[in-house]
Amino acid sequence: MENWIAEVRGRMYVNKVTNLDIAEHLGVTPQYVSYIFNGKRTPKDAEEKIKTAVNEIIDQKKVTE
Repeated sequence: MENWIAEVRGRMYVNKVTNLDIAEHLGVTPQYVSYIFNGKRTPKDAEEKIKTAVNEIIDQKKVTE
């Protein structure tokens, strides 16, 4: 597992962000997000897009709390 994936998964766990949350935010399927995390897909800019999505989702959750 790449370091960035482990970092993102940790932030997701702590902030209760799911693959479904990320998928909906990016307009892809939860399965596709899982493929990225499992290394089955390596799209260009995946790290940047997923980190940005997680940050934005966390920010949105803080606003609604």
